[in-house]
Amino acid sequence: MTAFMEQVADAAGWPSDLHTAGTQHEAVYERRMEKPVPADPPALAAVPRHKRAAMVSRLVEAEILPRLAAAKRTGMGTAGSATGRAEGSSVTTETDTAELVRLLMQQDAADSIAFLEVLQLRGVTPASLYLGIITDAARCLGAMWDEDRCDFATVTISMGRLQQVVRALSPTFQTAALSRAHADSILLLPAPGEQHFFGLVILSEFFLREGWHVVGGPASRGNGPADIVRTTWVDVAGFSIASNVRMEGLADCIRDVRRASVNTEIKVMVGGPLLLMRPNVVQEVGADVSAADAPGAVREARGLLSMRTAAD
Repeated sequence: MTAFMEQVADAAGWPSDLHTAGTQHEAVYERRMEKPVPADPPALAAVPRHKRAAMVSRLVEAEILPRLAAAKRTGMGTAGSATGRAEGSSVTTETDTAELVRLLMQQDAADSIAFLEVLQLRGVTPASLYLGIITDAARCLGAMWDEDRCDFATVTISMGRLQQVVRALSPTFQTAALSRAHADSILLLPAPGEQHFFGLVILSEFFLREGWHVVGGPASRGNGPADIVRTTWVDVAGFSIASNVRMEGLADCIRDVRRASVNTEIKVMVGGPLLLMRPNVVQEVGADVSAADAPGAVREARGLLSMRTAAD
């Protein structure tokens, strides 16, 4: 998981030296929360709104798994049923989300981590944080920029801090990870041309916790999906897609993956915000299944392998 996260940070240009930030205690948050709020930075008014929306889609992974927040509204019942394990209750509020966004925009990542530690003392589980307040904060950052309430640089820096928050939560979340004698492998990548990293990091957390081996990350060293599956055994390849213009490229990529894979029975799953607009995207790109949220993705991937075992 560390290697995957470091590839994400390197490719996105985010700082990656806060792996010990999770040890910060709530006093850090309480000490700094009284700081005056600086004025909002100037908006990028020159960016056309249609281009701005596309940039938000690439940068902010608030919509990569569009229904992550549904688990929050249903008391995490969906998450528990999807993975077969209870994830605890979500007790964060809109006020909590607003405070996290404020900290992400105006403080360093340690303050945001300390704030989430306070929430955990209130009984909020890491799974609830991933599926609730963290996803909501990412959505809020994207909306603020789209509505000219903050600039592109602020969103970029804030999302980098949010990625560090996810990293800091990981050790606690993974304490309940399953250990399997033979770990199935999943490749997680954005569709060709997409710049989706943050949502894939959260998704990888759930697969790791369920005992999967996660392969992937930004293909920054010239190793595309077909190259990876040609030399590495992968049971399921998962791709995220947000834009219609990436459909053809993803369809070609999936065909290449199936042809090149050392596993001749490799399965393919797709997810992302495009599924809301085009529910038939799975058939159009030649995938096997789609998933709307992280627990659902784990369930669908396990179902694909169960079908393969039954066929054998």
